[in-house]
Amino acid sequence: MNKNLSITFTKYLLVVLGLSTMLSCKKTFDIKPQDALEPSQMYRNVYDADATILGIYGKFVGLADRYILLNELRADLLDVTGNANAYLKQLGTQTVAADNPYADPKPFYEVIINCNDALKNFNIMRDKKLLDNNQYYQRYTDILFLRSWLYLQLGIHYGNVPYVTDALTNIDDLKDESKFQKIPFEELLMRLIAETEATPREFLNQNTAEASPTLIVPMDTYVIKDGVFKFFIQRRSLLGDLHLWKGNYLKAATYYKDVMETGTNLSNNSSQQVDLYDTYRVGDDNSTDHSLKTTAVLNPWTRIFTGILSDKIPNWERMWTLPFSGKFSPGNPLLSLFSASGNYLVKPAILSINNWNNQIRLDGSLTDRRGLNMSYRLNGGQPEVLKYTQNYSSLLPFEKTGIWILYRAAILHLRYAEAANRLDRTALAGALINSGIKAKFGTKSTYNGAPDIYPFDFNGDGGTIRGNWYRNSGIRGRAVNQDVPILTANAIVDTEDKIIQEEALETAFEGYRWQDLLRIALRRHATDPNYLADKIAAKFEAAGDGASAAIARSRLTNQANWYLPFKIK
Repeated sequence: MNKNLSITFTKYLLVVLGLSTMLSCKKTFDIKPQDALEPSQMYRNVYDADATILGIYGKFVGLADRYILLNELRADLLDVTGNANAYLKQLGTQTVAADNPYADPKPFYEVIINCNDALKNFNIMRDKKLLDNNQYYQRYTDILFLRSWLYLQLGIHYGNVPYVTDALTNIDDLKDESKFQKIPFEELLMRLIAETEATPREFLNQNTAEASPTLIVPMDTYVIKDGVFKFFIQRRSLLGDLHLWKGNYLKAATYYKDVMETGTNLSNNSSQQVDLYDTYRVGDDNSTDHSLKTTAVLNPWTRIFTGILSDKIPNWERMWTLPFSGKFSPGNPLLSLFSASGNYLVKPAILSINNWNNQIRLDGSLTDRRGLNMSYRLNGGQPEVLKYTQNYSSLLPFEKTGIWILYRAAILHLRYAEAANRLDRTALAGALINSGIKAKFGTKSTYNGAPDIYPFDFNGDGGTIRGNWYRNSGIRGRAVNQDVPILTANAIVDTEDKIIQEEALETAFEGYRWQDLLRIALRRHATDPNYLADKIAAKFEAAGDGASAAIARSRLTNQANWYLPFKIK
């Protein structure tokens, strides 16, 4: 990290992740707290490299509230409360001013600059043989992919951004546009793909304790298995996302399918509980107590968000998670945003509630079980996002723990379906969002009447020799909802609409919405230039706020207004 990042700050970053018990066992912390760190002091051995990574992740977790606000409040499922300030209201109505602190890209670049410094020094450490080949690639790849994730977010929200890979000593240097010129989002995607694709294939799997025994160790109260292991970025999924944004649908589907087949390709190990028929397959194991179905008894769908990190069943779904620790400031910053016991600044939009209430269950009754008392609740008659607040009790106000789920199986399946659909696999995409592979195909997935090939081959055979996908219930099937019809006329666009509709029901408030709407809007701009404007205006129309709907629609008919003003403060 940079010279101006003192060891005191590094410790602060670490405890954000709840890693305080590690401090005594890492030689890097022998330096006195008041001393600023020189590279020669920070990058002496593998333990120093590990401390750097943990410090970067500690800084990264501080972006959680900003990430949620930019991706949800700007979209159609989240709205402001009466407690919100003018800056939050600007985000919601697409009228963001250059001085809006939520639009400041600086917090993203602060983490990026630390990533740049780490990458530079990991190269030096490898050259000096302070890191062996495996140690180098595991650490370098992790930080490279984390930086790529950050740049993807910057491209999504700002469009044209400076792509900086230098280890700057002063972030204010970025204000000099003559030195750091902005590049278009399309060029940014090409650069991110080129850099991440250069990674040797054997280092594309998520890092493990076996691969990095000094980095992935028990931390504070967090065990390795499905705990610390999942703190680190899911690499192949990011590659899938980058290619999906670029329109490389076959590449995207291939990377997604690789991850979806984790249960096929990997076995249970000390870092992860891997279950052949369940891991990342969005399935139902046909029992009432070991299922993520909304009708399950002991482990219903909501446990994805409330179960402890090491809980086996939610980890069939969770892929990349970071904890908030109540022991250390700032605790869980999302409580302040969402909880009526906090500042209660944002709430479920009426449109999102209507979406759930209008669904038809398998038994013919109305309302989606993923809505009331799972994704949101009514607190004193006011809607409150529940995904981040359910474990919080006003009787224990200092227990501000929680988890930030950055990636999970449902979004993996939805994005895979999006890519597959664009390659004419509308039936397969429909199966994944409806009632699953077995329900649609009986046995193996087909295309043009013949068994399909990788990455579109799925075996849902539930007979004597069971296929690996026989338990897949589909996303609506897991919610115990009736299937949505997949129309044959204009099938690709109609199926894509159904995917985006299902994403709203399954992943509302989790930070995916704006980016998914923007990706569809960019793809359809030539044929449906008002797609994004209509989507956002619908939020205000559902609330009876015609004036705000008109403002949002007017603003978003201009593609330049899809992006935030870029001004580093």
